Amino acid sequence: MVAAEGLQVEILKKEKNQPIHQWVYQTLRNSIIKLILQPAQPISENDVSEALGISRTPVREAFIRLAEDGLINITPQKRSIVSLIDLEQAEEARFVRLAVEKAVLREACRRLSPADLDALEINLQEEETCLAEKAFDRMLIVDNDFHRLIFRGCAKERSWLYLKKLDYNYDRLRVMVMPFSIDRIISEHGRIADLIRKGKADHVEDVLDSHLTWETINRVVRDYPQQYFRQDRREK
Repeated sequence: MVAAEGLQVEILKKEKNQPIHQWVYQTLRNSIIKLILQPAQPISENDVSEALGISRTPVREAFIRLAEDGLINITPQKRSIVSLIDLEQAEEARFVRLAVEKAVLREACRRLSPADLDALEINLQEEETCLAEKAFDRMLIVDNDFHRLIFRGCAKERSWLYLKKLDYNYDRLRVMVMPFSIDRIISEHGRIADLIRKGKADHVEDVLDSHLTWETINRVVRDYPQQYFRQDRREK
């Protein structure tokens, strides 16, 4: 974590030959999703350039991509701000993901290979480690990896990546609830893996309805500042 004039970001490791603007984009996106950069927080190209020790050009390119994603609002001649969490957009993203993932899980029950199932078991072990260490930020990554492995095993990884483009508000809400839901998430992942292993496609919808629920999010967001949200969360 680094700070520059109040700006804090978690700097991700830059991959070999990775374009700088891509690294800046992923670093800022990660910090926004994890609420290190908070909704409505001012953010400028100069601040990011100073924090990361780079020129403003790749930062500007990253800002454009983040704006296209809906994660920052750019105002000419003024500081940009991290976008507010849009609860309606988050619920829509959850709705779309639920519909697509049900279809993928049904396919996974007949298609995943032994190697795919082994990968899920390794992931579940990583989740247990996150629980033991209370590594909630890490758990969000491992959680996403669990679902991505299933999509990949069904040759639907591009669909997963498309869904994640819609998930930016939903993921910020998942960060809020992770400390309260990690036990349930791991348990439900275990049930999903077991259903896939046994080929029980008829039971997929019930477990996924429970897993991608909105009720827990709806309760937890009330504990966060109202200015984080585009809507009045008390209306829900």
